[in-house]
Amino acid sequence: MIRYLCRQLLGLLPLLFLVSAAAFFLIRLLPGDPATAYLNSINAPLTEESLKEVREELGLDEPVPVQYGKWLKQVLKGDLGYSYQTKRPVREELGTDLAYTAVLALAALAWVFVLSALFGILSAFFAGRLPDRLIRGLTFLGSAMPKFWLGFLLVLLFSLRWRILPVQGAGEFKCLILPSFTLACSYIATYTKLLRNSILEIWNKPYVAYARVRGFSRRQAVFRHVIPNALLPVFTTLGLHFGGILSGAVIVENVFSWPGLGRMCVSAVAARNYPMIQGYILLMAAVFVIANLLSDVACAVLNPKLRLGPGAWK
Repeated sequence: MIRYLCRQLLGLLPLLFLVSAAAFFLIRLLPGDPATAYLNSINAPLTEESLKEVREELGLDEPVPVQYGKWLKQVLKGDLGYSYQTKRPVREELGTDLAYTAVLALAALAWVFVLSALFGILSAFFAGRLPDRLIRGLTFLGSAMPKFWLGFLLVLLFSLRWRILPVQGAGEFKCLILPSFTLACSYIATYTKLLRNSILEIWNKPYVAYARVRGFSRRQAVFRHVIPNALLPVFTTLGLHFGGILSGAVIVENVFSWPGLGRMCVSAVAARNYPMIQGYILLMAAVFVIANLLSDVACAVLNPKLRLGPGAWK
């Protein structure tokens, strides 16, 4: 198992290198000049002299390949550079914003686990009957709703009309409820359908019928054989979606004014803040791959018959 994890982690390095190169060169294709955006942000006059000074200060006067080489050398030392806007290290800025986004993502995952497990199991047990039809209808609506529209609808109902929950901010627990549910809603629909179909498929497997013949009750067969195996595709898909939850927080954070990576990324793109954008993309790539790795490990824990590779568990 340890050797498998080491191999996978080493495999991250080439991928992160390619992502860093793509991020560095592609964002230079964005329209607009970062030096001009920087001077506008500090209300400085736009003159040829001031633009030249800013480009030299930010290192933008050198050829792009040279800039990439210097930046990559810094990244290998753990230095992602400095934000054009705040002059603070990018690593500190990302760390601060990541903490808020991680809290939002974990709260969304809690919604996903609880509601998708409840709805998925109920829908499977009442397959073809009224509860199943109601749940499938709700999941269809949940997957079809755009996050920004659902966010505004929840704000209208719970904040403006009923005045139960706050509209924006991150100062207390109540501020987390609406944005986390908005972020989780489409994933609840996805995992409810996935778990329902997985349970129905596994229930007809020969080993489940054999367990019933051996004297297992329906409940024992479900909780010992059906649900653990039905969760395997859920964990596999969740590893692919966790990075999507973090990156999908961009819309939700802007709707609810949540101070996380999403709002930071939008602000950085508007200001042509190259170091912040590069750091954000590199961080998201690492989160995607590590989340996928953890989902593979979780599947192997649930089903010891799975082998992650030759000698992985030795």
